[in-house]
Amino acid sequence: MQPNEQSKPKKNTARPLGRLGAFLLVTLALLLITLLGVIWVLEKGPSPTITEKFCRSMRETSAIRWIPNIFLSQEEVDAFKSESTENDETETVNTSLIRIAPAAESGTETADDGVELIAITRGTAKGKLLIVRDPSRVILGVSSEEFNAKTPGLQLTELVAKYGGVAGTNAGGFNDENGRGNGGVPQGLVISGGALLHTAREGERYNVVGFDADHILHVGTMTADEALAQGLTDAVSFRTHDGLASSLIINGEVQSKNLGGGVNPRTAIGQCADGSVLLLVLDGRSINTLGATMQDVADIMLEYGAVNAGNLDGGSSSVMVYDGEIINNCASVTGPRNIPTAFIVLPEGD
Repeated sequence: MQPNEQSKPKKNTARPLGRLGAFLLVTLALLLITLLGVIWVLEKGPSPTITEKFCRSMRETSAIRWIPNIFLSQEEVDAFKSESTENDETETVNTSLIRIAPAAESGTETADDGVELIAITRGTAKGKLLIVRDPSRVILGVSSEEFNAKTPGLQLTELVAKYGGVAGTNAGGFNDENGRGNGGVPQGLVISGGALLHTAREGERYNVVGFDADHILHVGTMTADEALAQGLTDAVSFRTHDGLASSLIINGEVQSKNLGGGVNPRTAIGQCADGSVLLLVLDGRSINTLGATMQDVADIMLEYGAVNAGNLDGGSSSVMVYDGEIINNCASVTGPRNIPTAFIVLPEGD
């Protein structure tokens, strides 16, 4: 070292890193306080209607249904539970109300392939409605014929491709503890291709949505044996985490005792008097599209002529595929979820 050369002092990086860490901690704390403040206003604010809607919306989710309990007691939360959970008995579908048009008459000028896609806007929800003129094209696809927790379900694009379909929506619910389910095990009943593939307990009554061998949609409460006795060949069951049943419309009448719930993404299926099938997916849980109530879904189904209609699994599972692409905005932050079942539209002529 030269005599006039001085060693350079080492920079102390600990202090800037400490300041950055403190800044991040303060920022996170402020965000948490702000979030809790918003939740407090929603739960304890001056509007009982907003509080009810918020609590019902949260209770229908898998991962965050505990949020209403942050500032509300369990008794207060339970007060918002829909009366529809007390009696899930529904009337039987009158199949004579459905007269399926012959294949030669099923085409329309607006849908050369017998499928029509419509953009839907209703209240705080936006989504897609698919009208399938020939109900024989709609089947229930499954990720596996032997469901188990070790084998994840498939994403909807994979399920539609598996059956060579042109479109599809998610269908029944599945085991989804804390929103971490892998879609491997359905909840309740699954009938596909005329075979009973899954049932929870013998003799249990389910909220069933599905087609019989004549391609007529049935919705209602029944056991697996009753579903098979009615000739159902492609069916699932679904009930929301808040206990709401799936029946929306039966024989042209809205099942008012079964409606309720909050604002969430929704999936539903219906059938018109001429046999046309309505597949509806409504987005939600975003700034510009909050979601829909079950009443919103029923109103849309009625508007487009549904005689019978049922609610399917919603929330982050709600997704629609058309021509190999997802055409709605999935609410899941991690992308489309793995699911065990889907209603699939087969190509014309299959």
